[in-house]
Amino acid sequence: MSGNNQNQTEEQNQITSFLNFPRKILFWELFLFCLIFGLGITAAFFLKQQKAEQLSISQISFWDFIFGFALATLFIFLISRLPAGKKGKGIIYKFLFIFITWWAGGILLSVWIPNILALFLMGIAVFWWSKFPTVLNHNLCMVLALAGVGSSLGILLQPKMVVVLLIIFSIYDFIAVYKTKHMQKMAGEMAGYGAVLALIVPKEFSDFKQSLKEVKPGGKLLILGGGDIAFPLLLCVSLVSAGILNSLIVAVFSIIGLFVSFRIFVSQKIRQPIPALPPIALFSIIGFLITLII
Repeated sequence: MSGNNQNQTEEQNQITSFLNFPRKILFWELFLFCLIFGLGITAAFFLKQQKAEQLSISQISFWDFIFGFALATLFIFLISRLPAGKKGKGIIYKFLFIFITWWAGGILLSVWIPNILALFLMGIAVFWWSKFPTVLNHNLCMVLALAGVGSSLGILLQPKMVVVLLIIFSIYDFIAVYKTKHMQKMAGEMAGYGAVLALIVPKEFSDFKQSLKEVKPGGKLLILGGGDIAFPLLLCVSLVSAGILNSLIVAVFSIIGLFVSFRIFVSQKIRQPIPALPPIALFSIIGFLITLII
């Protein structure tokens, strides 16, 4: 009898915890996640139509992707090893953010408008960010950049190859957060310099006006790494050739994975950074397997 009461109490606690976790943050996280996926998949569909012949002969190999990612990671890691407080360190981080968002966002916008105009508009966006850095213009740059990277790179990759990449980088994410912990250090430093390559998820709509100088990991704003969004988006986009429905199925399962990741995070007794990619990748792969059946 006491065992049954204990089980009922645990179930009630779980339900109460579920109802009380910060739903407003989850709403904005899901909104930004869906916005990036919607833009990325739509842009990839148009890119596929515009450059069908070129794309058929310009596929990226598995090892080329791994090499490029490893090189970029090593570069950022070496920057993070520079002495703290160095002025040049902050300049490098900000230059990286500006270049990546300007270039990738320009790729996205160029799907619908001329290249020069796309780069000009992204130039205005990053200039606005550099002069008046807020959560709003930071997320605007990141939304356009992540959608641009996902759409342009995903159509050059084979779905099965992206699945393997998701597994590899999920393991890397786990090790980087729980073992070496260098991911937290790099994210913390980037946030300190106001140039973190991630979405900054607010709790309230008014928080979008908050200055980036006030944003810190572990604060009231949630930080979702760019890779946690870009990698599942690559899988969605790689399936565009097989039909938009397949891409949407994987996108829905990616969103479920994001929800699970968020649920794990808020369920902690002591809030600590978690690797968000593994659950997102797991559900994305489940969605991919379903597309092979239907």
